[in-house]
Amino acid sequence: MIDIQDIGQKDFESVWQLQKELLSQRAEDKIADRLILVEHPPVYTTGRAFRPEHLLATPPAQVIAVERGGSVTFHELGQLVGYPIFKLSAERRDIHQFLRGLEQVLINTLASLGYMGVRDARNTGVWINDKKVAAIGIAVRRWVTWHGFSINVHNDLALTPFITPCGFDAAMVTTLKQLQQSPPTVAQVKTALIKEIQAWWG
Repeated sequence: MIDIQDIGQKDFESVWQLQKELLSQRAEDKIADRLILVEHPPVYTTGRAFRPEHLLATPPAQVIAVERGGSVTFHELGQLVGYPIFKLSAERRDIHQFLRGLEQVLINTLASLGYMGVRDARNTGVWINDKKVAAIGIAVRRWVTWHGFSINVHNDLALTPFITPCGFDAAMVTTLKQLQQSPPTVAQVKTALIKEIQAWWG
């Protein structure tokens, strides 16, 4: 069973520090696997594959370099972010398989809400109508995962014109609100996500 820690709206740096603390505790088996759910105020983060040309202009929010894979991404209110602090047992120490599992959780979550998400063979994440609606970027330390994924629910995408997220045109990013007249709330997406991730990992 996964412990769920829903912390509402919180700045990125505070939650980043929380992840580090929980990672250490999980590595030492002091806590169970945990999923942090949060919405962040506007911020950009850059991963290990970041190149300067992926940031197109002076951005309107703080830019923070972090440990995850991928290039530059954004967070803003209305986007649901999940950080799985999961310990990979010996039989689960396949990072590629872990990423595919996360993708399937997100696809299943969206399907339960009436959306048909798909994979892209070239880019980790979930796409609908050739536009990216969910991003994934993780790191692993001491065989514990951290960083995580985001689902664009009803965020306004105000940060996207300044970046090429994960190396592609920001116009290829969408939200559930853009795709459907009556989109789910963040709370409804959380409920669906928790059910799917418990079924997969718990």
